[in-house]
Amino acid sequence: MNFFSRTIVSVFALFIITFQPSPLIAQNNGTANDSLHSVNAGYPVNPFGETLFYIKAGIGPFSAKDRAQTVTGIIRKLATDPFYSSDSLLISNKEGEVNLVCKGQVITAVTEADAKAENRPADMIAYERHRLVAASIEKHIERNSEEGILKSIMFSVIVLILLILLVYLVNKLHHFIDKRIHQAKAGPLAKIKIRDYQLIPLHRQIRLLHITNVFFRYGLIVLMFFSALWLTSYLLPWTKAYSLIFLGFIIKPLKDFLNTLWFFIPNLLTIIVIVFITTLIIRFFRFMRTEIEKGAIKISGFYPEWALPVFNIIRFLIWAFSIILIYPHLPGSDSKVFQGMSVFIGLLVSLTSASILGNLVAGFALTFTRAFQIGDRIRVGENVGDVIEKTMAVTKIRTIKNEIITIPNSKIQSSEVVNYSTLAGESGLIIHTTVTIGYDAPWRQVHQLLIDAAKATDLLMLSPEPFVLQNGLDDFYVSYQINAYTRNASKMAVILSDLHKNIQESFNNSGVEIMSPHYRALRDGNRIAMPDDHLPDSYTRPSFGVNLNKE
Repeated sequence: MNFFSRTIVSVFALFIITFQPSPLIAQNNGTANDSLHSVNAGYPVNPFGETLFYIKAGIGPFSAKDRAQTVTGIIRKLATDPFYSSDSLLISNKEGEVNLVCKGQVITAVTEADAKAENRPADMIAYERHRLVAASIEKHIERNSEEGILKSIMFSVIVLILLILLVYLVNKLHHFIDKRIHQAKAGPLAKIKIRDYQLIPLHRQIRLLHITNVFFRYGLIVLMFFSALWLTSYLLPWTKAYSLIFLGFIIKPLKDFLNTLWFFIPNLLTIIVIVFITTLIIRFFRFMRTEIEKGAIKISGFYPEWALPVFNIIRFLIWAFSIILIYPHLPGSDSKVFQGMSVFIGLLVSLTSASILGNLVAGFALTFTRAFQIGDRIRVGENVGDVIEKTMAVTKIRTIKNEIITIPNSKIQSSEVVNYSTLAGESGLIIHTTVTIGYDAPWRQVHQLLIDAAKATDLLMLSPEPFVLQNGLDDFYVSYQINAYTRNASKMAVILSDLHKNIQESFNNSGVEIMSPHYRALRDGNRIAMPDDHLPDSYTRPSFGVNLNKE
């Protein structure tokens, strides 16, 4: 086996050893610290940057760590001894201990404690250490020889040439891809659409592809540079130790990440199962909501408009319960940082969501009390309009002036809500208005005139018939209130306007004077408060000024 082949095998073995999970990591899901790792896996003997074996037990006053350091130093001295020979490396069995010796010097001893710690016979451990130490010293001597150094320099130059060639090829590939991106402007890029909608604008597609291409280019160059730097330093004997340290800076975070990911797989499968079951349950309740809203499923005492808010409540509770189940399976969920973030988020939500929560509770209350529905004409405080949107937080109404008013549900719950549409479709809404007529007009005639005006008004019902209430006998006039039924609550303003016009027309045609606003007049020839074309034929205009006192 030549030098280059042994180098490749050594690098491959180094990667296998590096990424092999330790027993403690397998036991603690990758969260053990270095000290605990050393206690369980032993202390490494690595005289030339590569770990040969581990020492897990101490001897007398010497701990396992002390023994590992001592053995490492002895092996290094042997490698620099010009009279060293592999034939002088022997195994001796003396007084229950199996020792690895060289020229009478004990390199390492394999005791019963070592055999028990590794759960193997002492002879087997000793023969394995003999093989590893002999191969390591021989490899080190060969690498530091003139021929080995010359080969290392030669292979390092080859690595640098390959690096330059690969960088050149990556740049050529980058320019080729960049050219194809420009050529694809009128091609597949323009076809990224949903029906007639351009999902991503063309210029943003091109920019995103350019950024990806640049990232791919420099990412490959950086990766190749660091790989060449590590391999070159690994091939040279005087920089090999630093190359292993450099590799450790890269491999350790990657190793920790892969170990965490590996041991997270069972928890990830659990999370996937929880999410899958949660999705199925929510789909079932969504199906029930749709069927109840359509009327296909009827539940006694449960109204169709309750389906959506009840579904939202159930969905929220199901997801909240699922998050509680998922939380312990998240990586780092038991760390203080994770717990601190959870407390901070909970505190932030509790401080900022008081008004939002109040509106949501009020929204649920308004929904279940059925105070109003979409399309109802309502009055909240001084605001009158049709409900056009109703959410858990706010309600929007459109006034007769085509204004959109957004009212928080908490304000609606604390105010009186008048719903003009609830009974309008069943028994009818009573539209009413008041006129004041003088005492000289017969009340029966006034009643009939008001009823005739109501019957002549569009959108007012003839059955039940309109009726009149006399609300007061004031000093100068009598208050009459006309009441009529309608099923069109959303057109109250138009109906009242038409009713007022018909009342005015009916009274003027009959010669009955409307005392609104009231007048105090002496009937000694004062002008009647009526249009000229509606004055009685027997009426004679006074030749003197009008004596009207408006109060």
